[in-house]
Amino acid sequence: MTRARQPLSAALATAVVIVMFVGACSHDNPLGAPTPTGTTALGGPTMESKPPPPPGWKVQPAIPTTQQQAQETVIAYLRKTLQALPPGITLDAARYSGGASVAPCKDVTSGPSPMEFATNGDLRLPPGTDPEALIARTGDIWKSWGWYVYERDGFYKPNRFGYSPDGYILQIMARYKPGYPPSLQGISPCFPPDIPDDRSPFPMILTG
Repeated sequence: MTRARQPLSAALATAVVIVMFVGACSHDNPLGAPTPTGTTALGGPTMESKPPPPPGWKVQPAIPTTQQQAQETVIAYLRKTLQALPPGITLDAARYSGGASVAPCKDVTSGPSPMEFATNGDLRLPPGTDPEALIARTGDIWKSWGWYVYERDGFYKPNRFGYSPDGYILQIMARYKPGYPPSLQGISPCFPPDIPDDRSPFPMILTG
């Protein structure tokens, strides 16, 4: 009986040594790719890429003191844009209720909600005008003013968003159907909700 147990005990001891050896090797030199210890972003960057602003560009918002002032400044920038485009182009806001609105600023999440003035309209183009080329040209016009201009993800393309140093925004965007004229929108900087709100009706048609 004793002789029969000796080979078995020796075999078990050998097996234990082998398991310990393999375990030690596996810990020091794991097979395959190492397991990452941090968070790995999948699917590429989550934030939209945009070019750097123009040299010396710095935002110094000109906060409107009345809603009428916000409206007049937006109209001035829209007219200036139309004046720089080819003749015969107008901005038609008739499809939008009142042509303009005042609503809480979208990027403010705490405290009393400031407001912003915004308007939207459809560009009416002469026959034969290429809407996509017009969008690119409009962006170039805003760049020539020293504005920060780029195409944004998450919107119909082509588009151009123009940011002025005084905090106003103009944006021109393709429509959901190819060949349709683009829309042109103006937005003011955020202003206190209690400024005077007695503004004149927004003009439904703007020309350069």
